[in-house]
Amino acid sequence: MKHLLFSIVFFESLFSASISMFRWNEGLTFLEFLQKNHLPLYLYENADSRDKQAIEDIQANSRCFILKDSNGSILQALIPLSEELQVHIYLSEGKYVLENIPIKFETRTESFVIRIMSSSVFNEISKITNMPILGSIFIKSMKNRINFKRDIQKGSIVAMIYEIKYRLGYYFGEIKPKIILFKTGKRTRYVIRYKDRNYNIHGVYIEKRNPFIRPLKKGTYWISSRFTKKRWHPILKKYRAHLGVDYAAPRGTPIKSAGDGKIIYVGKSRGYGNVVKIKHADGYLTLYAHMQNFRKGLKRGMKVKKGEFIGRIGTTGLSTGPHLHFGLYKNGIAINPESIFSIKFKKKISTKNKEFKKLVKKLKKQIYDLIKSCPMGNCVNSEYVLHDIFCENKITNFEENIDLENEIKTEDLEFNSKISNDNNISFSDNDDEPLELSEDYQYF
Repeated sequence: MKHLLFSIVFFESLFSASISMFRWNEGLTFLEFLQKNHLPLYLYENADSRDKQAIEDIQANSRCFILKDSNGSILQALIPLSEELQVHIYLSEGKYVLENIPIKFETRTESFVIRIMSSSVFNEISKITNMPILGSIFIKSMKNRINFKRDIQKGSIVAMIYEIKYRLGYYFGEIKPKIILFKTGKRTRYVIRYKDRNYNIHGVYIEKRNPFIRPLKKGTYWISSRFTKKRWHPILKKYRAHLGVDYAAPRGTPIKSAGDGKIIYVGKSRGYGNVVKIKHADGYLTLYAHMQNFRKGLKRGMKVKKGEFIGRIGTTGLSTGPHLHFGLYKNGIAINPESIFSIKFKKKISTKNKEFKKLVKKLKKQIYDLIKSCPMGNCVNSEYVLHDIFCENKITNFEENIDLENEIKTEDLEFNSKISNDNNISFSDNDDEPLELSEDYQYF
């Protein structure tokens, strides 16, 4: 088992090797990837059923890396399955081998401060940080806090402190905001992230309730396999991933949509058999696999409601018995469905919660210091710079098969605008309460 990224196989060949990065295309199957890159199909065919199912979970737009020798032959490839596990293909003693290994990444805390000069806060955040995902995070986090048509004014301040992961020079996985601030005039709005939930500084929960339900009726199923992003199997001596929950139930048991959404895929796959994928609001996607059949007339582009019948339990694909493999993804990242279903929401954190009070005090000081350190305009604080992908030995001739203008540029940026110096910025906590929200707020 190799625990290091791009562990060296043929040491001598690496001095003339090159690395390239590509995005996993929507609809690309693993077998198509192997054929396209002249890799043997036994890498898939010889994998066990659980590994084959994990391969089915490769998400579109994932960053993948290939190491080639001077003749263009693939030495190694890395394809992420989750935030913690990746497929590793490498050449060993003249034969290609496939295994799952952990993803190595570094977590850093970064931040930005922006003075809004137009009516589109999303566009300004995206342009100045060069990361549209940060604009989306602000919009989604603040949509229940501010009115985007009324409250966005010239000179309004937007600030965020967040955690971000880097893998081989690129941001990777979910970006987790710690605190978000929006100030316009004398009004200040905050979002505090506490135990993966959004609150204002007074501990009032500001998100909507869970929009999803279990896809099977209570009492008709039992959980036969739980979710895991990365687990070391002590007997098989390898890492396993199961990016969903398996609900065992009698063949023919009705399956319902877990939430309101639009059908984006109805069809078959080698591992999952009969599959339905549904796209939901806020970047969510649900997957229903091993189905016996689909509801008559179900097709791509059709809208479905939460609880609406979509098909029946079966055992198609790589399945040892009738069950539903249910996957839940947010922005392409697999999350545990049971953690969502089991959440007990509280409208307000107790005033006796010292942990939350301490966190608010700490984060408020950090974001105030951040804003005061950037009085002249916009500041993006990131210590990372795009650089050549690294491995255990120096690899030259780095190539990128992408348009860098649409990629993150995580270099230190500081923009000075012609806004007057304002070192006496004041913040009001008494005003931090939900505003009336317009239904037609600007989203993107």
